[in-house]
Amino acid sequence: MMTLQQSFITWREQWQTLLDQLQQRGVDTAATFAPVADLQQVEQVEQQLDITLPTELRELLLTGASEVSVIWYVPSEQMVPFGLTGDVGWSLEALDFVEMWSEDAESPEQRRYLTFYHAGNGDRLVLDLSDVERPAVLSWDHETGEFRLLAGSLTAFLERITALYGIGAEHWQYEHFIDHGGLNIHHPQAQRWQQWMHDYVHLTLEQARTQLDVLIRYAEMHDSDDAALQQAFAAFSEQDVLTAWLNRIEQERDVHLRHSLMECAASICRSAAADWVRELWNAPSDQRINSAVLAYVTACCLPEQEGLQRVYAVLEQLQQSNRLNGYGANSWLKPFYSREVLQWMWQGKRVSYPYDGWDRLFACSAPEAEDIWQWLGGSTVQRQVVISALSTAEDVQAIFPEQDQLRHTLALLEGELDKAVTKKEKNLVNSAIQALSKQ
Repeated sequence: MMTLQQSFITWREQWQTLLDQLQQRGVDTAATFAPVADLQQVEQVEQQLDITLPTELRELLLTGASEVSVIWYVPSEQMVPFGLTGDVGWSLEALDFVEMWSEDAESPEQRRYLTFYHAGNGDRLVLDLSDVERPAVLSWDHETGEFRLLAGSLTAFLERITALYGIGAEHWQYEHFIDHGGLNIHHPQAQRWQQWMHDYVHLTLEQARTQLDVLIRYAEMHDSDDAALQQAFAAFSEQDVLTAWLNRIEQERDVHLRHSLMECAASICRSAAADWVRELWNAPSDQRINSAVLAYVTACCLPEQEGLQRVYAVLEQLQQSNRLNGYGANSWLKPFYSREVLQWMWQGKRVSYPYDGWDRLFACSAPEAEDIWQWLGGSTVQRQVVISALSTAEDVQAIFPEQDQLRHTLALLEGELDKAVTKKEKNLVNSAIQALSKQ
């Protein structure tokens, strides 16, 4: 039987290997492995807490490390089941009791739960000292005060959490994998998670490209706009690809992942999925999918004019009921990245205060120099929309391919600066001038 020190060496190797593999996938990682604590440090903390630390924790600090923190975060564009990140560890400095609300300051409950690790959101991993010899590991929710059993001992917890790729340490992240005995690495959800992480770390495009279902699995974990991935799907018939994606979507029960799968399918299948998107539109309005997802798949799969007309119809209904605003318009129209959207915005006095959202929609709708000049000659709110959009301009060359166009625009903005009255207006115009002048 391995000692705790030997177990720590094994865990550390496994954690470091995982972090190295995740880094190769572009995952953000961070790790701390501090030297072991000396006996004096441990005894000082024990004196401060007025306890003798549980045997496992004490041995881990003295023979393993005084502090460990293993953190990773998969980028949001990947379809990570359960929305998890990695966060596991312990710290001698973190050792403290969870303050329990009680009218009796001397209540035993005040000294029952010993924190050994803090999650980033304020939740904690704690030892239940009701059994000092072999305390169980619990998760504590800092908002609700709820405790959740994770394992019957610190060693068992670290074994299980390592098998689960270091998930945690926020309270809600464990709920998918828990039964009456705490974390269960054989739970169906745990096995699904382990398989996902294994594939994410090990599955390559070369391995995936010969089987359509495996290729879809790979696409769930990577950028669907990647040219090599698009080329791999092109080796199969369009109908087979669409059918396989629809089957995968049908299997998914998590609504957020289901929406992500729809977007991924749309970006892969494009016009081959046009009839599928039309079916989504034909559903009763109260049964339609999330509007942002519907807008995205529409922009991907339908001819531009058809897609825009469908969206315009929705937005015009909102306008008639006085519920149209910049945020809603941006959500529906941003996926098109179409200059035609600018003309729709210009017509019918659709742009109104507050202009937040309208400016972002203007910026992402492929404006050209003539559009900038038109809007700078418009109403007050239209001028503010275009000036705000210019203040965040990144590809100025695309808007003003000729230097004369840029100079003329800067002259117009100088005129706007002279007319500005409030400090807020002046700052907005100055920001636009600075953004264009840096190019």
